[in-house]
Amino acid sequence: MNHLFSLNQPKTTTLPLKWLLAVCCILLFGCSEQPSEANKTYLSRLSSTLQVPKPNTNPLQQLTLVEPVEALQPAIKIGITELAGISQCKLNVLISEHNNQLGKTATAASQLKYQIDFIQSAQNCLNSLDKQSKIYNKIAAAKTQKQAQLTQFFNNMLFSEPELNSSWQLTGQELSTQPAGFSDTVEGLKKLTTIKQLIENQNSMAINSDDILSALEPLNKYEFNQQLIQAAREQISLNHAATQFVNTLTLEDICPKGKNKQQAKIVSNIFNKYYLKQIQPYQAQLSGYLETLQPLYVQLWFNQAVSSEEVNALLDPNAKNLLAQLKSSAKEHVIWWQKFYKTCEISPI
Repeated sequence: MNHLFSLNQPKTTTLPLKWLLAVCCILLFGCSEQPSEANKTYLSRLSSTLQVPKPNTNPLQQLTLVEPVEALQPAIKIGITELAGISQCKLNVLISEHNNQLGKTATAASQLKYQIDFIQSAQNCLNSLDKQSKIYNKIAAAKTQKQAQLTQFFNNMLFSEPELNSSWQLTGQELSTQPAGFSDTVEGLKKLTTIKQLIENQNSMAINSDDILSALEPLNKYEFNQQLIQAAREQISLNHAATQFVNTLTLEDICPKGKNKQQAKIVSNIFNKYYLKQIQPYQAQLSGYLETLQPLYVQLWFNQAVSSEEVNALLDPNAKNLLAQLKSSAKEHVIWWQKFYKTCEISPI
């Protein structure tokens, strides 16, 4: 009988678990090519086949935001004695919690939430107070002040919260061909755009302030916006580099009339293998994500106090924005290849 294990087998060395995990990671990432690598391989293969230097691609420039300069007015203070006079109101507890150490270290998102909670609680409290009392007038004035400054608090959140400002920053992590978090990111951004619209319409009583922090959770977890915006910008840059490269080629040299078309077929195979089968589907995927998310980006960021000229240019609905650039740069590249196939009289495999 054959046995799987033999007592006479030589002893084997067992690798520590951490080394086994490291080897697995190397094998895993070695087999999974980053989307940008397909572009680089595409140009490299064309370059080596045609014996023409491959083009240099310019690194992406960091996008900046504009720090809000409009100063917030000093908040109207409600003292301890005055708080005791409104002990029947939820506002009493809200102010007390905000005045403790936790309130002093609140993030920009938490500060926005507090302003909204104050406005909503203040209105309910005012309904139970004598309109002629000093505390009534003070609470009413504080409510009006906070209502007028909600847009500033919202902009402070856009500028300060990493889940939001990182959308325009570069990242070392590429958006994969099967990314997680798209639907959760859409849901989170929709919550924020709804809050922004209600603030602009001065309908803060209809805001669910809990949505502020819950909207940031998926943005922090997946970093989808940051990876998508960078991937689209990088693909646009790569498309331009590829188009500039092929435009330097002479079609008559690749497929001279009456001669062997072997080189043209090799070039066609490269286009088919890398551009049509890998790059083009990835670009279509990026376009699909942007078609859903860019309108939400526009609502949040376009022509806002914190948005720089570079950010506005990528979002302008009436100009060549990020999505339009991605589509047009891909189209311009394909136009050359259409001319190639027509001139060389071959067809993509």
